[in-house]
Amino acid sequence: MLPLWLQFTLGYGALQAGLALVPLAMGSFVASGASFGAASRIAPLGQVRIGMALEVAGLAWLALIAATDSSWWSIALVLFLYGTGVGFATAQVTNVVLADVPEHSAGQASGIQSAFRQLGSALGIAVLTTVFFTTLGSKLHNRLTGTGMSTAQSDKLTRTVTDSAGAAIDLQAAHPQTASAADAAHAAMTEAITLGGYVAARFVALGLIATALIPTTPTTPTGTTTATAPYPAETERAHP
Repeated sequence: MLPLWLQFTLGYGALQAGLALVPLAMGSFVASGASFGAASRIAPLGQVRIGMALEVAGLAWLALIAATDSSWWSIALVLFLYGTGVGFATAQVTNVVLADVPEHSAGQASGIQSAFRQLGSALGIAVLTTVFFTTLGSKLHNRLTGTGMSTAQSDKLTRTVTDSAGAAIDLQAAHPQTASAADAAHAAMTEAITLGGYVAARFVALGLIATALIPTTPTTPTGTTTATAPYPAETERAHP
């Protein structure tokens, strides 16, 4: 969705849109390396929480700054912050998941964890894509009818934009008769990005809150707290 907004609202080319996403990868790369260096000071669960908090901040910031004339540097900062959060969270999430799993079941647990990550990613993309295009269609239709355009014409232009994933906006902008519809589409797509950012931030925030349910005390495979071995003196008294 973000590349669509960059190209069809902000006017980036395909290469420019791809380069605009580089800060996200850079943030993830830097954080992934830093997480291992910080392992001696910050527990894996703590790093996951830090990463998720940065993700929430990045997504909310993106929704806040999204506009039809957003500057490239503000987008770059937001994506770097979000990428840093992704790097911290993903680098240690496997360690958190496998912390209390018996060694002989580690492979199976790791596979289940990977499967659920892929499932969550697919569901998240589906939900956010639905939110984006539903918002784009409804906001654009309302804007067009608000200008006095007929419902039939509004429906036609709205379908053209949504069915083309925004690619038709440039064609509309090139013709004086539909230039106002292109402006309305730019604004509607920006509103869709804004709502999508807030929705994504709320989902990640729920995940961050859910980490409070993860126990921080090491446990045995049966779920009981690991006991401390008796002192040698106590052992000697037990065996005269």
